[in-house]
Amino acid sequence: MKTAARLYQTHGRQGLRVAANRASKLAQEGDRGGAMEWLLISEAVQQIIQEKETPDAGT
Repeated sequence: MKTAARLYQTHGRQGLRVAANRASKLAQEGDRGGAMEWLLISEAVQQIIQEKETPDAGT
């Protein structure tokens, strides 16, 4: 997901917090669809963090 990759590239691990905060704000505003989209982005950022920052077991 391009948005998640850009968040990670720009903010590093803090991209996860940025996405979660955006999801929370949209939910409070009543935008359930937008909130769900940002939750998915948050999950994608988490996956990127795990892939980039977890050392391979085989190396």
